[in-house]
Order: sequence, then structure tokens, then C-alpha cells
Amino acid sequence: MKILALSLILVSLWSCAKTGLQSVATGSSVNFIDPTNSPFDVPSSESHTPAFKPEPLAWESKAAGSSAWSQAIYSVIKTEEPQMLGQNVADDVETYCPKYRSLNDNQRLNFWGQLFAGMAKYESGWKPSSRMTETTMGIDPYTGRQVASEGLLQLSYQDETSYNLDCGFDWSKDKYLSDTDPQKTIFSPQNNLRCGVKIMARQLKNKRAIGLTSGVYWAVLKIGGKYTQIPGISAITKSLTFCN
Repeated sequence: MKILALSLILVSLWSCAKTGLQSVATGSSVNFIDPTNSPFDVPSSESHTPAFKPEPLAWESKAAGSSAWSQAIYSVIKTEEPQMLGQNVADDVETYCPKYRSLNDNQRLNFWGQLFAGMAKYESGWKPSSRMTETTMGIDPYTGRQVASEGLLQLSYQDETSYNLDCGFDWSKDKYLSDTDPQKTIFSPQNNLRCGVKIMARQLKNKRAIGLTSGVYWAVLKIGGKYTQIPGISAITKSLTFCN
């Protein structure tokens, strides 16, 4: 009798385990979200709140591979510059998202992604290997050549020194490549966007504003400047439904 009972128990346990494995494999009864793959806050398993789904950034329907660019921005803000999600991070934030201060952290993160996508539209046309030689900025001490603005956010090798950052730009490798070789480290969307986010974080800390009349890194964010694109960028950020 003991042997029979034990056999029945083992059969029952194997049946339960097999059923559970099948449900995970088919996905028919499991709604699984891996929090390690999402920079957004994920509700606990006991919560009935649905997982936050960010609104697509402007470039996601226009540029190949740009979904990864979005994730790169979200990741660096969430893990390296989380203070950018603060309520009072910028005095002029309403210019770009009227309801920003009442948003939750996930929505604010989504907003910042859209802001950088908007900036990149006017800086590089969403082309990772975009490059422009500057005629009024002198010599880049890293390259020994005329300063050039490069990549999605039009950055320069000298930015690492100017802002005391490790952007992942490696001139010792890039100098052997052509100026427009997409393999250049400064053209890497992840490197370029990460560095741009960190430059913006410095600006917000020091000036507490996105747009500035002077001392702004990006000409597209210079208030009243010749190359300002604040109206266009703010139109892009305001396209997020939760901003209005």
C-alpha cells in the first residue's frame, strides 16, 4: 500500500510540473514581464496595475534600429542620471510638456526620451553618422584637427575632457577610419546618446533649464538663437498624450 501511494503521489507531482512547464512555454496563461529588460518601473506580481507601455518616440517609425536608441536613453537616465526625473528639474519644462510636474516617473522618462529624439531630428536628421566640421570652434585637443560635430546629437571628442566624462569615444581607434565610417566610436548611437544625456544632466544641474539664452551646448536649444528649434522640438514632445 505504501509503495502504491508513493507512486500515485509521484505521478501527480509530475503531472502538475508538466502542466506548469507547458503553460510557460506556450504563453497561454502567463503574462510575464522581465523587469531586467525594461527601464520602466514594473508593478509587483500582486498588483493589478498594468505594466507601463511608453509611447513610441518620434524616430521609431522613421529610422531603422531606433527602438534601441530609445532604450539606450531610458537606461542611462534610469541608472546613471535618475535626478532628471525630478519634479523641479527644469524651470522651463512646461514649454516642452505642460503637465510634466504631475507625471509619474515612467511618464517623465518617456518625455525625456522624446526630447532627445526631437533634438536629434534637428541636429542630425536621425542619421547616426552625420558629421559637420565646425569653422568657429578651433582645434579639438583630442584629434588635433578642426572640431567636428558628430553622431545623432552632434558631439565632439573633446566633450569627454570638457565635461569630465567617459563617453566611450576612442580616437586612438577612430583615427584610422574615414571621417564618415559608421564604425567610429563617436557614431555609436549608444555612446553618443549616453554622452548627450550626461551633458544635458550637467546643464540641468547648473542652469535648471532646457533652453538657454547663452551657455547652451546645442544651438537648437538656444532661446532666440539663429539655429533655435525650440518650437519644433516642443511640438514633438507635446505630441505625447500625457503632456497635455
